[in-house]
Amino acid sequence: MARFSDETKQRVKDAADIVEIVSAYTELRQRGKDWWGLCPFHDERSPSFKVNPLDKLYYCFGCEASGDVFRFVEEKEGLSFPEAVESLGERYGVEIEREAEDPRAEAARRRRARLYELLARTSDFYVKYLWEGEKRESVKAREYLAERGLGVEALRRFGVGMAPNRWDAVLLGGQSAGFTMEELFEAGLLRRNKRGAYDYFRQRITFPIRDQRGRVIGFGARAQRPDEKAKYVNSPESDLYRKGHTLYGIDLARAEIAKRKRAIVVEGYTDVIALHQAGITEAVAIMGTAITPEQLKVLGALTDTVVLALDADRAGADAMIRAQRVAGDRGMDLRVAAMPEGEDPAEMLAGGGVERFRALVEDALDLLTFWVRTILDRADTTSPVGRDLALDEVAPLLKPADRSVRFDELIREVADRLDTDPSLVRARVRSARPPAAGTAGSAPPRGGGGEV
Repeated sequence: MARFSDETKQRVKDAADIVEIVSAYTELRQRGKDWWGLCPFHDERSPSFKVNPLDKLYYCFGCEASGDVFRFVEEKEGLSFPEAVESLGERYGVEIEREAEDPRAEAARRRRARLYELLARTSDFYVKYLWEGEKRESVKAREYLAERGLGVEALRRFGVGMAPNRWDAVLLGGQSAGFTMEELFEAGLLRRNKRGAYDYFRQRITFPIRDQRGRVIGFGARAQRPDEKAKYVNSPESDLYRKGHTLYGIDLARAEIAKRKRAIVVEGYTDVIALHQAGITEAVAIMGTAITPEQLKVLGALTDTVVLALDADRAGADAMIRAQRVAGDRGMDLRVAAMPEGEDPAEMLAGGGVERFRALVEDALDLLTFWVRTILDRADTTSPVGRDLALDEVAPLLKPADRSVRFDELIREVADRLDTDPSLVRARVRSARPPAAGTAGSAPPRGGGGEV
């Protein structure tokens, strides 16, 4: 773990503007020498959260949350103490001096710093090629993005770029900048085939994936050639990038999620960009169909309410149950805004459906209710066999929720829909086996969904 001298920590603390930092999460107003606002750590109606800008301290008279500027950044951004020091040092231009550290730890830190630099340089290269390139592939990529209803300002804010249709553009550019082949491979920028190394993202529109601190840790990329087998590819897993731990757009959405006390989760890159463009700036993407416990943990540091605006059916029942368990353990409210089949948020917004999307989010159901109703809606309730099969499918979902406030209501709803006695539903739930934590989603896939 990185160690910093007391002098370094004090210089960072002195430079950091705690009022500016806290104001990203809640509105503050000055009263005398202090600033006051609604607490960003719990729900309240009257301001009880005080910020002392001189001592760089905060305190809530409601929930008793307290600490200094480092502690606040740790709590709200999910960072360790060393990461908080580094993040604030970068933000306020303070040079970070480290005390003597283990040679292996120092080497690992320097290696990671090199990879961050390489990925940032590559992202800049892709951006320049997309927006300043005059070749047909750059022009076509810009036309494609415009057809999707995505404006230049929003695309540039997210750093969207284009990888040239060359086998060695990044390879040669990286080497000329002093990076090794090993670093290029480790950053996920190169792949190898029988002919040798080649640029992994060539002739693809690139979406830089950034961590909460805004550092590029990988890329998602969309094919421009119709003969490509994979429409989308992601960077391989690495020390910097782990897909299940990462949320696309979290660097830009983090403060808005905390302010609005809600996160909207979608599947893909263009969904997030379209939503931010429409002013729905608390949106992030999971880059897949099912949210992971690690992603929920990131969001849980910012808000208690998460709305899944994605195809819950494709995610699978077991994946959704695991998500509900994690959310419940963290005291989070996990809800589902049911997207119309075959239509993603980007398509809805491109068709002028901003208010439609907002209405879906406002009407979102809690995850358990949504999933139970989905099963009942597609069940054959006209026959005893169909009703029994539906009950078999619903019972394991309800078992982990037997202590929730919604449990009795759902028991009655299921009994009513299946034309049976609530006591029979309760008995079936008691005898049901909860789904295994590691099983795959059991629901049949539907058409549509994902990026286009």
